[in-house]
Amino acid sequence: MISFIKVAKRRELALLAAVVIVATVVYAGCGDDSSSTTTSGPTTSSAAGPSTTASTAPSTTATTVPVEQPLLRIGAIAGGGLFDSLNPYNAYTAAALAAFMQMYPAIAQFSTDLQPQPDLALSWETSPDGLTWTFKLRDDGVWTDGKPITASDAAFTINTAVKFTAGVAASVSPFVVGIKDATATDATTLVVTLTSPTPALLANLLNLAILPEHVWGPLAVDDGAQLKTLTNDPSVETVVVSGPFTVEKNDAKGTTIFKRVDTFYGEKPLIPGYGLQLFTSPDAAAQALKAGDVDVIFPIPSSLAESLKADPKLEVQGTSKMPLMFGLNNSPNYKIHPELTDVRLREAIDIAIDRDQIVSDVYQGYAVPGGSLIYPEYTPKHMSAPLAPVTRDVARANQILDEAGYAKGSDGIRVANGQPMEYTVVLWSARSGDHQRLFGVLKQNLAEIGISLVSEMTDDAWGAFIGYTPGEFHSTKDAWLLSFVENPDPDSGLVMFTSTMAEYGISPTGTANPEYDELYKLTKNPDPTARIATVDAAAAWIQDNHAEIALVYWDVLTAWNKQWQNIPDIGCLFTTISYISKDAFVRVAVQE
Repeated sequence: MISFIKVAKRRELALLAAVVIVATVVYAGCGDDSSSTTTSGPTTSSAAGPSTTASTAPSTTATTVPVEQPLLRIGAIAGGGLFDSLNPYNAYTAAALAAFMQMYPAIAQFSTDLQPQPDLALSWETSPDGLTWTFKLRDDGVWTDGKPITASDAAFTINTAVKFTAGVAASVSPFVVGIKDATATDATTLVVTLTSPTPALLANLLNLAILPEHVWGPLAVDDGAQLKTLTNDPSVETVVVSGPFTVEKNDAKGTTIFKRVDTFYGEKPLIPGYGLQLFTSPDAAAQALKAGDVDVIFPIPSSLAESLKADPKLEVQGTSKMPLMFGLNNSPNYKIHPELTDVRLREAIDIAIDRDQIVSDVYQGYAVPGGSLIYPEYTPKHMSAPLAPVTRDVARANQILDEAGYAKGSDGIRVANGQPMEYTVVLWSARSGDHQRLFGVLKQNLAEIGISLVSEMTDDAWGAFIGYTPGEFHSTKDAWLLSFVENPDPDSGLVMFTSTMAEYGISPTGTANPEYDELYKLTKNPDPTARIATVDAAAAWIQDNHAEIALVYWDVLTAWNKQWQNIPDIGCLFTTISYISKDAFVRVAVQE
């Protein structure tokens, strides 16, 4: 494991004035856009498509800090490593996506009030029919090997994702939904053509890391399989990125070090770099923070919150609320427990769960009952109202199962298709404490309706469930517990329940239903007001059909030494947000 102290001493510690390019967090506490401003150009309404909009980059003035800044030492509490991969075509975790957005350009980013802000693209406009988007890119970007960042890099990245969307690029396929192709008309002009108007285009593209064509282009041949061979590990190959940070040492099971890229096209962060040290034990992470061996730890289990708050030199905050879901394999191809495709069974399971008990017993009050994976923060911009949590009704749940013919055996466990209704739930070891307690509540709740649960702990719950392999959804798992992150548009959550995502092998539940597919298509309505009703309908279908079962929104708790300022951004950056800004580290600094 790398020593944080030795790494920090090797660094040249320097202060550079900071100008925040964009802010990108939806939740209270995750960033602060009060110091940024956005200037928008003329807007022309069009009934046929999105309005024509031009954006210019906002700026802010950084807080005064000492001249020298140390390496920020971050303790990440996780079970299987922060990154499943540092190759965008192999990665699925939010932590990996956060790393990509620090290493590569994105077309745009978003402010805390869900407004798109410039990144690589300084301005954009749409055609009256909404099928053509033209982006004007900045001309001062360079890759770390000195080559310029151009519109060709952006066009290559988008076209590669579209070309291999059902294959090696399945992991990035949600980011290019509705795109036909992209063209670089000159070095700073990118034209993106859509198959149909896509109001979520900017929100989706902000997740797509723009890659250097001269590095990745030679790999995008034949079936694209070679795209998965690049490691982005500096011990293996030269890593070509653009900043503001690049990986200097990759050890996902120990300590990964990122260093500042001084050729980054935006303003530089105040810190020279940061380290991410893995802790498999929350208690060990807490002790390291108290001892001053790390500066910040996340996400801390709620059981440690009060003891850390009692330390006068520490700050503890919940940077946002993350939806926690109970996913049931309802793929029509699932043969192990085909009864899980029965909506009546899923409804009974849903209404048997005591969400209030989860809030009190599992999260000690650091959570609220949840009604959907679609964030309440989308109201009123994208939804008319948040979905209310499902009401618990054990008597009704038993009635539903009785009427469906799922009789109880002599042991009290119901039987379906000649076998006991006993389901294995995949738990994520990164949240082992919370998940084990949560599993205990679920096991108790479902026992009341004659359903048995057993647990299976894994380092990678998402990978264990979907298997990562493109193609027909083929998971052999019954159920899982996992939190789900989205970008500033509900499309990123809604699209995951379409038959297309099941075909790509990356659906969270294997849901494949023509009725829902048609509802999802309607959410592409380019008129913002009219679209609200379609998003409401799609979200309601997911809840009414129990395609996924929303349990609670839990507080993502971060603790840090009070000598540091603007640390809540770190908690958002690595735990809750699938869209993150390059300014997340700009304001992080030791206070005077």
